[in-house]
Amino acid sequence: MSTIYLVRHGEVHNPQGIIYGHLPGYGLSQKGREQLVQAAGLLQGRGPFQGLYVSPLQRAQESAQILGEHLGLALTTEPLIVETGVEGYQGQPFSALPRPYMTEERTVPGIECAASIRGRFLSWAAVVLERHADGQLIAVSHRDPIVLSLLHWMGKGLEELPEFPLAPGGVYKVCLETASRAVQVEALG
Repeated sequence: MSTIYLVRHGEVHNPQGIIYGHLPGYGLSQKGREQLVQAAGLLQGRGPFQGLYVSPLQRAQESAQILGEHLGLALTTEPLIVETGVEGYQGQPFSALPRPYMTEERTVPGIECAASIRGRFLSWAAVVLERHADGQLIAVSHRDPIVLSLLHWMGKGLEELPEFPLAPGGVYKVCLETASRAVQVEALG
């Protein structure tokens, strides 16, 4: 059995309150850095860890850097765990997003669908589980990819996405037999 600790990046410095998606230049706020120090504290003593995987976006890289420094781990950038594609809405206020903004299949133009996000995240999980059988990993990603994967592993549907509890800097522990079947999902902290 393998364990993946899924960590959401910390709060982002976004004074204009826009949808930043994949835009460059959106790093952590001071509060976001503090959230990741707390996440590192939750993970300390749970190792050893065989890897620290991270989305290529700045806010996730900065978050993983904090974890890596506290836990003595090098970062591996992984494009498959990147944020939801929202190219049609980047730079706009959050109020511009349609409700619901995410659907199972691509029906909202300019927004990546749940099936695509879940598919790429689970394909990454399958590869790392094979590579690190019976090991423990950390992945720093974004709310939607993490929550969609957690919902899959918990046997729940997309309708749970909006209210799912995953604050910035939040950590979930997932014990897996295979990439598609979770044995245990637990929120830390």
